[in-house]
Amino acid sequence: MTKQNKIIAELIKESDLYSFNNNKKYSTDQYYSYATPDFLAWVSKVENFIRTNYDENSGPHRMLDSVNQKKFSGYYQSEFETEFTKLKGAIKSCENLKANKKINENNYILSLIKNPFFWTVIVVLISASYKLGFDNGNSRFDNEKNELNKQNLELNDSIQKLNNLIKKQDSISKPKTQ
Repeated sequence: MTKQNKIIAELIKESDLYSFNNNKKYSTDQYYSYATPDFLAWVSKVENFIRTNYDENSGPHRMLDSVNQKKFSGYYQSEFETEFTKLKGAIKSCENLKANKKINENNYILSLIKNPFFWTVIVVLISASYKLGFDNGNSRFDNEKNELNKQNLELNDSIQKLNNLIKKQDSISKPKTQ
């Protein structure tokens, strides 16, 4: 017997402990359903087992969804028993059905790597970073180039002035021959 079958057997056996007779309350001359904490704990265990092991399209899961848990407290016996029978039927049907829900991976890194949205975001971020870096680098290079160009023009002007000054000096220092 597998672990899952043992759990199902325990839940079915535990369901025999509960009925309207031990989940009722007397009020205004008649009995109404009144869920005890133990009964609600059993309901919670059944719900957890089915939602953990069966997907939304499975019979046990659909049967569980059809159960109106509000009717476990404050309703007539017939309504309580109808919903209780549905719940018992849902867990009983699990005996003959294999669990069909995919187990979620606990490794978040692997699930992240398998997610196509993650890769889309990574590609967009890398592309944007490259583009921003490229543009920023070009603008810095252009600014530096402009500054160097300015300095070059100033230096060329200085050289031109010095050359003119030298030519004047040479023309003054050389006697004019006629």
